[in-house]
Amino acid sequence: MIGLALEECRSLGIYKVIMVCDKENIGSAKSIINNGGILENEIEMEGIIEQRFWIEL
Repeated sequence: MIGLALEECRSLGIYKVIMVCDKENIGSAKSIINNGGILENEIEMEGIIEQRFWIEL
């Protein structure tokens, strides 16, 4: 699904995307990384640590 979303972004002229997931959601983090995601940082939101990844298309 991430790959399809990134293809749609490309078709719309979007060439840099930020994706966010909970740190505990290892499956989502792996999917983001497998699609080119680079971890920018981790932030705490309402007691939950979120990871922010950038993907350049």
